[in-house]
Amino acid sequence: MANSSLNDEVVRVVRSSEDKRDYQHLTLGNQLKVLLVHSPDSQKAAASVAVNAGHFDDPEHTQGLAHFLEHMLFLGSQTFPEPSAFGHFLNLQGGQHNAWTGTEFTNYHFDCNANALPQALEYFSAVLKSPLLSESWIDKEISSIESEFRLKQNDELRRLYQVHKVTANPKHPFSQFSVGNLNTLRHDEHGTLKSKLQRFFNEHYVAQRMRLVIAGPQSLSELKQLAHRYFADIKQQRIGKASINVPLYRQEQKGVWITVKPVKAAYRLILTLPLPSIDADYPHKTTSFIAHLLGYEGPGSLFSALRSKGWVNSLSAGGGISGSNFKDFNINIQLTESGRRQVEPVVQWVFAYIRKIEADGIEDWRYKERRITTEMSFLYQEPTPVGELANQLAVNAFHYSPEDTLYGDYRMDGLNHSYAAKILQQMTAENARITLIAPDVRTTEIAPIYHTEYGLSPISKEQFQLFLSTPDDFNCQLPKPNRFLNSRFKPLPLEAGGSLPTRLEDSAQLQLWHLQDRDFRVPKGHIYLSLRLPAVTSSAFHFAIARLWSELMIDALNDDLYDAEVAGLHFNIYPTQNGITIHTTGLSAGQIPLMQHLIRRALKTRFARRRWQDLKQSLLSNWHSAHQSQPLNKLFAELNQQLQSGLFRLSDLAYELEKISFRQFTVEIAKLFSPVHVTALAHGDWQKSEALELGQLIKKSLPDQRSVPNKRLPVKRVRDFCSQQLIVPAEHSDIAILLYFQGEDDTSTEQISFMLLQQLIHQPIFQALRTEQQLGYAAGSQYFSVKRLPGILFFLQSHEFDAEKLYQAIHDVIKVQVAELEDLTLKEWHHAKSVLKQQIKTVDRNLRVRSQRLWGAIQLADTGFNRQQELLSALEHCQLTDWLERIRQRLGDKSQALRLQTETLTDSNSL
Repeated sequence: MANSSLNDEVVRVVRSSEDKRDYQHLTLGNQLKVLLVHSPDSQKAAASVAVNAGHFDDPEHTQGLAHFLEHMLFLGSQTFPEPSAFGHFLNLQGGQHNAWTGTEFTNYHFDCNANALPQALEYFSAVLKSPLLSESWIDKEISSIESEFRLKQNDELRRLYQVHKVTANPKHPFSQFSVGNLNTLRHDEHGTLKSKLQRFFNEHYVAQRMRLVIAGPQSLSELKQLAHRYFADIKQQRIGKASINVPLYRQEQKGVWITVKPVKAAYRLILTLPLPSIDADYPHKTTSFIAHLLGYEGPGSLFSALRSKGWVNSLSAGGGISGSNFKDFNINIQLTESGRRQVEPVVQWVFAYIRKIEADGIEDWRYKERRITTEMSFLYQEPTPVGELANQLAVNAFHYSPEDTLYGDYRMDGLNHSYAAKILQQMTAENARITLIAPDVRTTEIAPIYHTEYGLSPISKEQFQLFLSTPDDFNCQLPKPNRFLNSRFKPLPLEAGGSLPTRLEDSAQLQLWHLQDRDFRVPKGHIYLSLRLPAVTSSAFHFAIARLWSELMIDALNDDLYDAEVAGLHFNIYPTQNGITIHTTGLSAGQIPLMQHLIRRALKTRFARRRWQDLKQSLLSNWHSAHQSQPLNKLFAELNQQLQSGLFRLSDLAYELEKISFRQFTVEIAKLFSPVHVTALAHGDWQKSEALELGQLIKKSLPDQRSVPNKRLPVKRVRDFCSQQLIVPAEHSDIAILLYFQGEDDTSTEQISFMLLQQLIHQPIFQALRTEQQLGYAAGSQYFSVKRLPGILFFLQSHEFDAEKLYQAIHDVIKVQVAELEDLTLKEWHHAKSVLKQQIKTVDRNLRVRSQRLWGAIQLADTGFNRQQELLSALEHCQLTDWLERIRQRLGDKSQALRLQTETLTDSNSL
């Protein structure tokens, strides 16, 4: 299973045998607990601090204070008072910082080029010791908090979350408003905002309530010196933190129905089963095991039974909020329209299945199967970049013993029978909170802040009796032994070969590529099949049919292949702008038989009319609700659709799908798969013979011999548009604007020019629009390439300003930044090139990333697989004067610029 780090001073960190990193725990003199990670192959370094303080610690009079402090912390320190100093430094060093606030924890983290770690830690530690908390920036950042709040005001999850809070115990800190806004973050008799922030910081940001992780290619001894140098003087506090003893729910808040009216039509049922904290059970994962049994989707499962009745589209178990003194165990069900009318029988089936698990499901062999798959996930997990790793481990350090900082998420020592029985005894209707989300529910209340309509009422005696009974036709079964668990846990022997994919076949119907990976020696792999089907992308009508067919195929295969998913074999089917793609991934031993099964079923499966209707309605609901609370995302989607053939607006797809009958669907599907050309890649530990076997089964399975040329669709040019300004109707009241500048060609020189532009201006653009001018919470710039044709876009979303104001602000900031580029020194120029060079040279961090890169290259006919070398060569030859002239031309050419902006819908018709 697991090895231990060779150089640990105190504990031996359990790690995978494939993990080449070294780990060391230490405690500084101020009692700050630190984990050091020596990552020898990383070109980046990172650090993360988790603080045991979140919105549960907000004073009742200033809700959202923990979140507000998170926003303020990176805006300067006593040592480095300039608000943008840390961000500017990280930008120059190829890195970034970020933070998040949770219920009981807040996390701060950054990454950068490895050689910049010491100075980055100096900046980082300074804000953790003495943040500036400038009053002028407090006033500005309040606007950012308000913008963030307004951005999500119509977000369904936030609206539901607020109902959850107002129906919980008002004495529990969960009931408080976590985000904050202008109404909760203000000066009052309790003090100024600055004094409140300072008090909160002084109380909670102390060494004993922090966990620090530092990761990089530096040796453990070097990392240890850095930890002592910069963090040993963080203040400590002898007073321990008071635990939460108030229950999350009062007794009258259990055994209840909660009804919620959504913004958009949706039918969801959530059974919440409140439990005590499960933190101490992490070595056994008892609730995770029970969730596996409840959420099982194979033959005979609860989901399979409810789906066969036409009542549900999806079912998952085990999610829900958790904290130091509570755990919500949720069973989350997406209902069909028919299921909406059968809510009580659905709940009856759920409780009947829970009783079946209690009676027959808690068996050691089932737990052992689950443990095997979890252990395989741990042993062969793909390497995580140091930035993500540090962030994850800083929080883990609070929840797991030091030796389990890595292994805690996977550890399953054995089935705790008594604890499982205790949990299942609490999973009753008397303890349940049953939430029904539907547009036609009765509501009596309006939740504050997000104004969600909801109702709360007790479960009736008759309903309790129903939920205690077993349905007459109850036929659910517990999972049987998993036939997909295999015994090959080692990669296949290496054959002679290179490090790039080899084309094994290139015929009129099939192009087959293969690479046995020589670096990532794990028994895993990826198979991609791209079916180039001109019929699929010929119109929104046909694309909608292909998308529905993909959803139906995944659903139909669920019974057959859910055990394969559990055993580490995964698949997906989805339409693209070329046709349809089938992708399998996971353990390599079963993937070719899995692909064979997928292809065979894809051509022969017939669908039941009722299931077709249910998934059609689910897809329509998703398309109608997409982007409703995200105007900026709607602009990104519109830009992609404008630039690329074979992509369609979701509104157009929904319009076409609405009209399609079941008979019409079955007729049209038969036409989609001819003519066809297949491009395939097998990348992992497979040998050449197995790749050829894959090629043979593909050719045998093709519906006919008519082929289609394997041609790339060109990117649409902005200069050919009849208008360089597009208005996109949106339901959200915020205004969003996006300004896109398209490159002249897809040469490496052009790509490098735009990459350098983004490298040099993205931090000052964000600083000007978001931090200084407070024009909106979502603001910035982004390098944006479409099939290697480069470009750059600038974006803003605001609840306060109109489109012209936002456009002028972006225009002015671009003008200022271009002027400042004229004064760029050669030292700054070479440094920017050096940072970009490091980014381009970044090696594939795992098998998945390499597979995605190689598959992307094949799709773009870049079969030399040498883009990295071409970009590095272009970067090397890029001269400042030539680059400045090119950038002036590109940003000054109005024929290559496209402006998109939202317009709030009144009675307008959407695009």
